[in-house]
Amino acid sequence: MPHIDIELLAPFGAKFMEGTNLTPAERSEVLRMAQGFACKDSAAAANVSPETIRARRKRIYRKIDMSGANELIAALLALSLKMLARGEKLEPRPVAPQQPAAPQPTGEAQQFSVAR
Repeated sequence: MPHIDIELLAPFGAKFMEGTNLTPAERSEVLRMAQGFACKDSAAAANVSPETIRARRKRIYRKIDMSGANELIAALLALSLKMLARGEKLEPRPVAPQQPAAPQPTGEAQQFSVAR
């Protein structure tokens, strides 16, 4: 199954998740869901079990008051289209530097901000 490029998706996902109380792991899962990852693929990408991903997804739906993945993706797509229709430009947002000795985990999305 083809996946949406995370570089393209990250700014919309960040805007979508503003004001939520999702954990960093849940935020990463939302982005993987939006990219089209199935539970099994997402589990492999996050290096956790598929059951962990299923439980994480249930918590996400409960926290953002949505019934499932289809509703979440539809809401993310609607927000993305509204942002594009308003002509909002996507610009990279600098990420605070991490300790140089600690390697960055793979699969982390670059953070973006929306400029008006």
